Amino acid sequence: MPPKVSIIIPAYNEEKYIQKTIESLRAQKYYPMEIIVVVNGSRDKTFEIAERYADKVLDFSSPLGVCVARNKGAKIAKGDIFIFLDADSQLSENAIEEIVQSVGENTLGSCVGRADNNTLREKLFFLLRNWIHRLKIYKGVIAVLFCHRNIFEKINGFDEGRTIGEYNDFIKKALAKGGKYKLLTNCYVITSLRRYEKKGYFKVIFFWARWRIVSLFKKENEITEKYFKREN
Repeated sequence: MPPKVSIIIPAYNEEKYIQKTIESLRAQKYYPMEIIVVVNGSRDKTFEIAERYADKVLDFSSPLGVCVARNKGAKIAKGDIFIFLDADSQLSENAIEEIVQSVGENTLGSCVGRADNNTLREKLFFLLRNWIHRLKIYKGVIAVLFCHRNIFEKINGFDEGRTIGEYNDFIKKALAKGGKYKLLTNCYVITSLRRYEKKGYFKVIFFWARWRIVSLFKKENEITEKYFKREN
């Protein structure tokens, strides 16, 4: 029997996106799989929509943080392979099958991305981002991370004390434990760039470039705190 796949989606006020996200997963030509939505302190209709379309829904009245939400979803997951997907993102229809074929017990990875709109700005963003991934300049994630349950348990999941950079931290820990990172280019994730549109592409990209540099000196918490103080 093929390995079971658990798709874990943390969702905070995602009523505009969550149905479309789940429907993209229902369109996959793969079985067995389960869709788990962790409603993370939402104040809109995210829970009601998720309850209609997902297989399992956890509902928390207060925001947990995205790392806690992902770990809560993984705790009730029955799959051998975990796919962590953002609530405003959809997978291409062959994605789960391609992921399953590529995953061994110590595998983790992501796939190339596309924007949910076709503006020139978004196309250029993903052209750059995908080529940085393809050229192995760094091992990164946008909107989707897949891994075998084995490697997830080896590193005890996501660091719940992190507010940003959690994927980067996850990958580093997994590689240190013998994990093997794969970037899939024969499938893709379609995701919203609404945060870049809202805050400004240059501003967000500049922040992450700085964050990557200072993380080499283990001082990323300093600029993270400053960033969130400005946002608040």
